[in-house]
Amino acid sequence: MEQTMMAVRLFEHGGPEVLQYLEVPVPEAGPDDIVMRVHATAVNSWDIRYRTGNLPQPLPGRPPWPLPFQLGRDAAGEVVATGDNVTKWHPGDRAVQLPHPPCRNCALCIRGLENLCVDTAYPGHQVFGGYAQYVVRHQDTVLPIPDGVDYETAAATMWTYTTPLNCARQAPVGPGDTVVITGASGGMAIACAQLAKLSGATVIGTTTKPDRDEALTKLGYDHILHSTDPRLPAQVRQLSNGLGADAVWDCVGGNEFFQLSLACARLGGTVIVLGTPPSQGSRLELDALALIGQQVKIAGVRGATRRDQQLCLELLAAGRINPIIDRAFPLAEAAEAHAYLESHRQVGKVLLLP
Repeated sequence: MEQTMMAVRLFEHGGPEVLQYLEVPVPEAGPDDIVMRVHATAVNSWDIRYRTGNLPQPLPGRPPWPLPFQLGRDAAGEVVATGDNVTKWHPGDRAVQLPHPPCRNCALCIRGLENLCVDTAYPGHQVFGGYAQYVVRHQDTVLPIPDGVDYETAAATMWTYTTPLNCARQAPVGPGDTVVITGASGGMAIACAQLAKLSGATVIGTTTKPDRDEALTKLGYDHILHSTDPRLPAQVRQLSNGLGADAVWDCVGGNEFFQLSLACARLGGTVIVLGTPPSQGSRLELDALALIGQQVKIAGVRGATRRDQQLCLELLAAGRINPIIDRAFPLAEAAEAHAYLESHRQVGKVLLLP
């Protein structure tokens, strides 16, 4: 195997130009590790946040944000070497890294809350991520890619679908229910729409770009509404027999979309916050009287359990979910990929191919 590889590293915060494509040593496997040749990794909004330095305080159970760093929450590839203690992986096996690897031993993992693990480090958060030709992973932090699933699709699935699957558990919906999903063009929003459709719900997507209505409808949304239209909450009620949405899954985040989500939810409905926009603050405003009067439930979603991550691969193998890949860039063009994602021109996932 080669002694050096190409990787994209971050040595300072700033614009896309701070991403450096350079030659570095191939990482070495420890006794319990595998070395994986990366065939595809995804560019996510988190990568933009990390690159710009717009970082929150680390969550409980997470080390500080390192710098220099190598981004990449997702990575799919081929096992090329294994440590002495590795028995379940062999060179040539196809694998995808867990974006949410639990320790499985802390108090919360033992309680079945692996997504809230307090003794772990995530790839692309504290562990060098997939922006490289090779990565080293502990043998328990990767899963086999199902037969018939290519590397690009596997890389576009794991983070994008696992968090929405957790979302679906916190705000379950079924036949006859209505779900509003904000930011309909994003990869995670499309994942939310597909999972809600699997449950039999009517899915309404919101977008700030009217020219995408037809394309988004073809991706599984039953209706597309425009976030900038002040009539949007009334339109949601009209499409839900006057009630409002049973659940709103906010994939955009920020206070403006939080207020919009509350306005769209029915009495007794649920608003799930999946994230915050990289360029805006994370503070949300809430009127306690309105909260009580509407009896709305508000919840955040953080990560996914190992079972949820495995289930996403099973759904993928069965053809029940279909990640949408907008565009793939060579790894050397990571800066261009970041600029493209920041332009909000994509419909679906943006990938890097080392």
